[in-house]
Amino acid sequence: MKFLFKYMSEPFDFSKSNAVTLVIENKKLFRQTILSVSECDCNEMFVFSENFKPLDFSKSVKYVDSVLTFEFSDRKMMTKVNSFFENLCNTKYFPQISEIKALCVSLCCELSKENDYDFQFCESIETMALVKLFSFAPADASDDNVGHLLRYFKLMKEYLGIKCFIVQNLHIYLDDSECENLLESAVMHGIYLLNIENSVPKEVSEYEKLVVIDNDLCEFY
Repeated sequence: MKFLFKYMSEPFDFSKSNAVTLVIENKKLFRQTILSVSECDCNEMFVFSENFKPLDFSKSVKYVDSVLTFEFSDRKMMTKVNSFFENLCNTKYFPQISEIKALCVSLCCELSKENDYDFQFCESIETMALVKLFSFAPADASDDNVGHLLRYFKLMKEYLGIKCFIVQNLHIYLDDSECENLLESAVMHGIYLLNIENSVPKEVSEYEKLVVIDNDLCEFY
C-alpha cells in the first residue's frame, strides 16, 4: 500500500515502514490538510493506492481526530459485529434462538390476557432485533491510551477492512515510550499509520519514517 501527499515528490510505500510521520510546518497547509481528512474529502491532498489502483478513502482509510477521545463503538463497525452475531444465531445457535423467540411469543400471549382489552403484537421476531436488544459493544480492559487505541485499530481493521489510520499530533499526546509501544504493536499487527504533525518530534521511533514539508513547502526525508 502507498500514499502520496500533494507536496511530496513520490509516493510513500508502507512496505518500507508501517508508520510514517508527516510533518507539515506550514500552519496554513497543516490546517487545510487536517480539515480535508476530517471531512473525508482528501482527494485534493492525498492519494492512497494498492497494487497501482486508487483506494476509496471512505472504505479503506480511517481518520481518528483525537487519540485521547474517540468513539470506540463505531456505528459501522457495530453493524458488522451485529451481523456476525445474527449469522451465528441463525446457524450455530439456531435451536437456542428459536426457543427464545417462542418464549417471547408465549410471554406476549400471557401479557395480552392480563388486560381487559384486546392487544395485538408481532409474532414474527427478527433475529437482528434480539441481537440489538442486548446492545453489544466492545469490552476494553485497557487502562492506558496506547492499549485502548491499538484495540480500536485492530477491531476496525478486522470488521471494516480499514487499511490505514490517520492520526494527528501523536508525539504531543503520547510520550516517547508510549509512541514506541504503539508503533511496534502496529508493525506486529500489520496496521498502517499516518501521523500528521506540525513540528518535527524531538524523538523519532525506529518504527516510523519521517517526511517533512517545511514552511516553504519544500520536502525533506
